[in-house]
Amino acid sequence: MTLSFLADRVENPANLARIDDAAMLLGALRSSSIVGRLIAVENTAGARSVYGRRPLSGDATLVVGNERRGLSRETLRRADETVVIPTLSRTVTTLNVAAALAVAAWYVLHGSGAQRHVTTPEIRMPALLIIGDDHVEVGSSLRSAAAFGFRDVLLDDRGAGWFDGSSSIRREAFAAARRHKNPLRVHRATLEVVARFDEIVIVIPCGAAVPLKRERLAHGRRQLIIVGAGEEDIARIGTDRVRVATLGVGQIAFAVARPLPLRAAIAAAFAVPAAIAGYHAVLGLSQIGVPSLLWREVFAWTGAIFIGGTAWTRMTVFAEPLPLRPGGASQNEPQPLLTAATRKG
Repeated sequence: MTLSFLADRVENPANLARIDDAAMLLGALRSSSIVGRLIAVENTAGARSVYGRRPLSGDATLVVGNERRGLSRETLRRADETVVIPTLSRTVTTLNVAAALAVAAWYVLHGSGAQRHVTTPEIRMPALLIIGDDHVEVGSSLRSAAAFGFRDVLLDDRGAGWFDGSSSIRREAFAAARRHKNPLRVHRATLEVVARFDEIVIVIPCGAAVPLKRERLAHGRRQLIIVGAGEEDIARIGTDRVRVATLGVGQIAFAVARPLPLRAAIAAAFAVPAAIAGYHAVLGLSQIGVPSLLWREVFAWTGAIFIGGTAWTRMTVFAEPLPLRPGGASQNEPQPLLTAATRKG
């Protein structure tokens, strides 16, 4: 099984870089040609919801279009399927092109049940804390939050300049957030805000944690979802009300990889940071009730070994290699995309 990403006349180098990041995290390839079924990601009439589909079982190429004009008519005509990401907002109805591709790829890979509809979604909507240091990334995240129905967001601005940046920085951030039509209320916050909530769920890209799809994220305003937190942040919070959930992107890359040395390298790449985080988390907790420096170190290293080993086990045991189809990894030869669909501008 091969999943490829195709950028149809995407102009912004930052968006292309984020598409490359998404491809790396999800075990996909960025390509200039079509491999397998062509699935267009576009907000257009007749598009099928990305929710309520079975997991991907064969080769496919996901294509997204230009930041302003979207996909060309020729690409839409060529597509075997067109999917759309449903939004709740009436004014912010699209995502950043790289974010849209990442979301669509996740659901195409994993599949999901049909989207549930409730009469009062705002009652079930949790609080959201975004931690960020890049003004464009923060703006794009706020655009996504508005599109998915959030009305208020907490922002731990660590140099992104959303609140106090220069006029040029704020202009770029506001443009990324589609601020002219984005009614989202953005509140300045720090990690100390977690004290106000009964439940805290920290979402990380990978590591030894519960898969995000198994978490219940609709407990209303008593629940706080945190995105963008690093290892030190997780160790600082250190409360029994915190759960860590992972997107499991490392397992996807592990499952796609074939050579044993590569699989070992991928597993180690995710187990080592988990071990480091475990060391610092246990060391911080042991300072509360363990006076001996020697025993603190013993507990910290024990925690590092346990958590690192758990991460390694989750990666190697629960991510089985994806089966090759007869005749190799793909029965579909790459097809060149029509020139009209790949031209710039």
